[in-house]
Amino acid sequence: MSTNDVSNEHHQHSKEEPKVNPRSSKRYFGRGGVKIALMKLLIDQPMHGYQMMKALEEQSGGLYVPSAGSIYPTLQMLVGSGFVSVQLEDSAKKVYKITEQGRAELQLLPEKTRHNNAGGGSASPKAESFRNEKIRIKLGLSIESFNLLKLVTRAEQEASASKEQAEELQRLLTEQQQQISAFLDGSVQDANAAMVPYEMAGR
Repeated sequence: MSTNDVSNEHHQHSKEEPKVNPRSSKRYFGRGGVKIALMKLLIDQPMHGYQMMKALEEQSGGLYVPSAGSIYPTLQMLVGSGFVSVQLEDSAKKVYKITEQGRAELQLLPEKTRHNNAGGGSASPKAESFRNEKIRIKLGLSIESFNLLKLVTRAEQEASASKEQAEELQRLLTEQQQQISAFLDGSVQDANAAMVPYEMAGR
């Protein structure tokens, strides 16, 4: 597979796909993560490059949006290494297939990495931070609120093994809920008080 082939294929698919963030692959995957993710996808069946891009996006829940500029050069490297083979269909589209050498390479990976799904394989700490930030923005939470949510989730998991801890956590959460409710009630009362002089001035 020549460099011209990659450039032509890149140009062909760039017309079909939406604009993407070219920095996403560096944040979502750790070193070598894209290569591993692509090889894992090909274990089940041969695929077109565009199919693999869509599969990675779906498996990440939309947190990672692959670009042709990151996927096709990686596929070229895999073909050059003998881990993946490429064939032309009748429609002139390239189909990628993992080789026995590629399967053997995956077997050399640590068990945890080998059994992770393609969308989350070899995720770095920066990738985890990036995913959390995407989730926080989607929920519309401040950093403090999101950190509190993560703490509550972790506490729920820790307390599930002990009845005493579960009861203590419930007490803490009830107190926090009451304090936040009082804060909201106070905000409403302050807003109503501010409206009175305004209404009187209108008269």
